[in-house]
Amino acid sequence: MAVNLSPVGGVAGQFFDNNGNPLSGGTLYTYAASTTTPQTTYTSATGVTPNSNPIILNSGGRVPSEIWLTDGLAYKFVLYTSTGTLI
Repeated sequence: MAVNLSPVGGVAGQFFDNNGNPLSGGTLYTYAASTTTPQTTYTSATGVTPNSNPIILNSGGRVPSEIWLTDGLAYKFVLYTSTGTLI
């Protein structure tokens, strides 16, 4: 299976709240495009180890590992604060 580095989050992507603060403990969900069906992302170019879904952001609002996407699949990303508020 071929995977490609995600343009969303990719390598050490950092996310912020609406006030510009790092989104500590935020969650990034990945779905099949235009659906609410969870879709797997991977932690490396090998495409072997999946990320959790949702991906939990660290204290700096960064993804804990890389985000790699399955080639040929369309993805939707949904970002929430640590308290579940949609960003």
